[in-house]
Amino acid sequence: MVDNSKNLFSKIINDFDPKDENQANDLKKILNSYPYFQSASAHYLKSLRVQENEAYDELLPKTALLTSNRVILRDWLFKPIEIDISDNSKTEKYSFLDWFDIIDDNEQQVEEKFDLIDQFIKNSPKIQFSQEKKSEPDIKIGAKIKDELITETLAKIYVTQKKFNKAIKAYEILSLKYPKKSSFFADQIIDIKKIKSKD
Repeated sequence: MVDNSKNLFSKIINDFDPKDENQANDLKKILNSYPYFQSASAHYLKSLRVQENEAYDELLPKTALLTSNRVILRDWLFKPIEIDISDNSKTEKYSFLDWFDIIDDNEQQVEEKFDLIDQFIKNSPKIQFSQEKKSEPDIKIGAKIKDELITETLAKIYVTQKKFNKAIKAYEILSLKYPKKSSFFADQIIDIKKIKSKD
């Protein structure tokens, strides 16, 4: 029995066609006798996938468990099917990627496209900048800071930068925002006025 299965499997491997239902049935018989035969399981799984058989979903996890590298299994399952091309007496098989080598790129068409692009670039309208008109910035320097953005940290920064008027204004705004701390802010304003009078 082992010799028959070995010869049968060798024959299937040499002329493997995932669309061939007879090969799929032979692979199933081999797997019934040898359920842990990984190579036969992978070939049978590919046949089931190509033939869109419902048993594919059932066999996939079992075959994945038998496979040491599942990336190889995935590549094997989804490898493009080779297509037969007849050329009089000669028959050749090409994979999907081989077609890129076979396709005859018409160099003249490619050159014409490049010429069209170059012509467009030469004839396209160009934007000219006027040197007379100067752009005016819309941002006003020294614009007032909104009351919501005033914080104690900002007020302290104004003090360290010796911008005492701004610091006093910041503490006045803070005392209105936080009435519970108004006495603290009032003390800060007094201290700033003393520092300001010394300078």
